Amino acid sequence: MQARSIFSHIIDEHFESEVTFLQQLIHARSANIYTAETSPVDIPLEAEVADAISQKMHSFGWQPRLLGLSKQRPNVLYIRPGKVEGKTLILNTHMDTVPASKGYMHDPWDAQIENGKLYGLGAADAKAQIAAFIYALRALDLAGIELAGTLKLAFVVDEETGANSPYGTRYLLEQGLLDGDAALIGEPGDSKIALGHRGIFRFHIRIRGEAVHTGLKEWEEGTRGSNAILDMSCLIQALSACTFPHRPSPAFPGRKNVLTFPTLITGGRGINIVPETCDAYGDIRLLPGLAAEEIRATIEQCLAPLEIPYELQEIVFVPAVETPHNADIVKTLARSVDEISGTSPRLEGAGPACDGWMFSMRGIETICGYGVRCGGVHGADEWADLDSLRRVTEIYALTILRYLGQA
Repeated sequence: MQARSIFSHIIDEHFESEVTFLQQLIHARSANIYTAETSPVDIPLEAEVADAISQKMHSFGWQPRLLGLSKQRPNVLYIRPGKVEGKTLILNTHMDTVPASKGYMHDPWDAQIENGKLYGLGAADAKAQIAAFIYALRALDLAGIELAGTLKLAFVVDEETGANSPYGTRYLLEQGLLDGDAALIGEPGDSKIALGHRGIFRFHIRIRGEAVHTGLKEWEEGTRGSNAILDMSCLIQALSACTFPHRPSPAFPGRKNVLTFPTLITGGRGINIVPETCDAYGDIRLLPGLAAEEIRATIEQCLAPLEIPYELQEIVFVPAVETPHNADIVKTLARSVDEISGTSPRLEGAGPACDGWMFSMRGIETICGYGVRCGGVHGADEWADLDSLRRVTEIYALTILRYLGQA
């Protein structure tokens, strides 16, 4: 393909600029310390990143829009209309990161390069994909390629709280701004093309006891006081044996639903006081086909024999989704990966969830992850491989061109 040889050369010419831009994105702090139920709409967590993206796009002559529930947490949306009425492809990823691990040996925000790896918080998850998406389209522009179909770039806020935020991808979808035929979610990792992702059910259980001084005779005799932590231990044991039904899934061969409880537990307010409350949190990773109502019913059924009063609160539910192997976007990306990298990627679902389900549930064919080779994601010394960044940028450019066509 003559066009490919042209934009491939352009990507090489501008790769130093792309790396510098990725370093700029890492310098722009966007750590999200919040959970789904506490994330604020009016604190500018991702504002520096949004500004950097917007400025870069303006320097290319593009006109991005900053849109959100508040001016403090805007999403960045850029739409390139097609020259003819054709398909629409959405490129989507998030601007926020997890908080920095205490185990970092490198400065999390210094964006150091060592042995072909760029280190920094968010280097791979997901700022490398932001840079690659932008520079892939830039290469097509500089090659003089006009796209037949429409391309949408959406860089969103608040994904790391559980891929269920009303502020980011969901907001843009509900505004009617992200309709399309296919979506590619820029999550890191180049070993597979993610055909969907597992779901999430996160929940909170509270047990209420009765506080009493541990030195009182009534506690000694058992006439007063109830230890909420002790009761919670009974629930923990019961839920450790709890299983959830699942059906075989082509995207998740050999996988199953997994309950982890507790992942976080708090209780008590003094060493000499019987604990009056205990709060525990759980996380379930789900395969396709299990609804939130079924999960709650299964938990309640497991706990019913204990006859211990408790309060169960659903915090986050993200459904598991899968995309067929023969979807057009899957075949297009797989062909591009094979041609440019010389390897045939695995086609299977991702373990972690992302915003991809929001597209899938609206009938949009969605790839839930393909990006740079990396390490340390959600851990210490996160890094993105720079050779991989160069290669993935070209893969994205070729995928855009093949999926949307040249006018």
